[in-house]
Amino acid sequence: MKPIAGWTVAAFFVMTIGCGAGAVESEPVAGEGDAPSPEGAQQEKETSSTSTPATPEKPKTPSSPTKTLELLTYNVAGLPQAISSVKPAENTKKISPLLNPFDLVLVQEDFAYHDDLVSAATHPHKTPAMKALSPTDLGDGLNALARSPVSGLARTKWKQCSGYFDQKNDCLTSKGFASFTIDLGDGFSVDVYDVHFDAGRSDGDSKARYAQVAQLASAINAQSKDRAVIVAGDTNMKDSDEATFQALLTNASLSCACRVLKCPEAARIDRVMFRSSSSIAIVPKSYQVESFVDAKGEPLSDHEPVNVVLELSKP
Repeated sequence: MKPIAGWTVAAFFVMTIGCGAGAVESEPVAGEGDAPSPEGAQQEKETSSTSTPATPEKPKTPSSPTKTLELLTYNVAGLPQAISSVKPAENTKKISPLLNPFDLVLVQEDFAYHDDLVSAATHPHKTPAMKALSPTDLGDGLNALARSPVSGLARTKWKQCSGYFDQKNDCLTSKGFASFTIDLGDGFSVDVYDVHFDAGRSDGDSKARYAQVAQLASAINAQSKDRAVIVAGDTNMKDSDEATFQALLTNASLSCACRVLKCPEAARIDRVMFRSSSSIAIVPKSYQVESFVDAKGEPLSDHEPVNVVLELSKP
């Protein structure tokens, strides 16, 4: 972690005017209109100029710095056009400039159109896309665009999945989670996990998601011990997966930004979660479901992007 930049504190000194130690005997009053004698004028000047400096005020303690991170998580539906339910060949370029207002963007399903996705994005830090491993395994589709430096990128594939040619075909790609550290400056360093859990509603899918939760929680506890953490992405967990979602929150000591802020759709599958540490406190300040649409008002993806503003401070 980088040290916190110094703060300059100005100390103000208050001067109070004091009185002489004793009364000064007045000179005999001269006639009306007469000027005082030179000796009397000099004595008066010396007496009035006598002052005692006050004790300086105790320097004020500088307030701790805070950081604001505006985060967007978005499943961009970037499967090849031939097998996509939307129009990624057209829409991905339209998505790109819409990402610029956000400090950190975490995307899922960034498979076949990564160059289009980053083409108009002005973020100086972007994770390199995972190369396809085969004609069917297009990689994990997880990427980040950031205003602050990121380091330590690692990609982890789920150990358990459900479905090769059915149940949403989750096993055909290297679905899992991508992790890295973002350095926001002034000692604010946070571990970030971009996730994409198994889809589908079968028993096999539910069991796979539960196993993936255990894998992710174990990784967070091992890799990010005593660290502030952000976890976001497509959980594919609906109302029927509440027990699985609670297991994730409990086992990784996470809080859900949506639920902390009492958002109206607590079971929305695209989520932002967080965990404070002993040195960095994270508080969600706002939650917003964005609307990314084309000129006709049609959604650019089959998911809506979720925007959460997080405030980070030193306890």
